[in-house]
Amino acid sequence: MKGGFILKKIYVCLPEDIYEALVGLASRRKESISAIARKMLTESIAVEAANDGIDKVTDAVRRAMRDILKPTEDRLAKLAAKAAVAAATSMYLNTQCIADLGKSNALELYQMARTKAVAYLREKDEEE
Repeated sequence: MKGGFILKKIYVCLPEDIYEALVGLASRRKESISAIARKMLTESIAVEAANDGIDKVTDAVRRAMRDILKPTEDRLAKLAAKAAVAAATSMYLNTQCIADLGKSNALELYQMARTKAVAYLREKDEEE
């Protein structure tokens, strides 16, 4: 029993360069090879456990955000669809009104207005 823990023995085969690095490290730190290996394994396992925990937290946050944002996304999509229908209705109604006023070039006026609208939408706002 060392440090209040029951220690279990394991046997590990290491490549020669890793073994030599471990011996050198133990020598510089004036610790046993077992103590150095034990510390390294403990730290590595802690890092792996933390990474696993981070992955689980990340997944949980993504699921929660998706659940929270989905109703808003759906609402925005419905509003965009309604706006498109309203815009198309207005466009055709305006074209019909122009034609009813006796203008023979209603479609030409529509095309000119559409071209200007597209150009307007492509302009950069002063706030940008």
